[in-house]
Amino acid sequence: MRRWLFSAGLLWVWAGLDAPAMPLRHSLAMFESGATGVTRSAADLKRGGSGEVSRFQILPEVWHQYSRSRDYDNPEVAWQVAQRILDDRVRRFRAATSREPNAQELYLLWNKPGSFEAAGFTVSKVKPAYRARAERFANLHNSR
Repeated sequence: MRRWLFSAGLLWVWAGLDAPAMPLRHSLAMFESGATGVTRSAADLKRGGSGEVSRFQILPEVWHQYSRSRDYDNPEVAWQVAQRILDDRVRRFRAATSREPNAQELYLLWNKPGSFEAAGFTVSKVKPAYRARAERFANLHNSR
């Protein structure tokens, strides 16, 4: 429980906001799969073009680096896995930049971590399509 509270607190910091209108858990799920609530839904059963699983659209090989569970359609399990993934990626970002990511950078860490890191964690250096998607996510996440 303590780790969850710590991680939940980080989510507000990651977004660079005092009080986002939409918590990261909800905005990421909505953006990735269309999930609009916290209970199981059709969004939890979606599979991406590269085999991504869960409402957060996680590649199975990445999922299995963080969990032995195969309960991909369980929103709570999926969020636990997503948090662990984000914790690691944000930690690398912080080590490289000495700061917290904003919402656009957070999405690039989530969706295109290799490309974003190869670009030196500089948003303007990632492909325009990735940048545009990250901007759309930031608009959703930061909307009031």
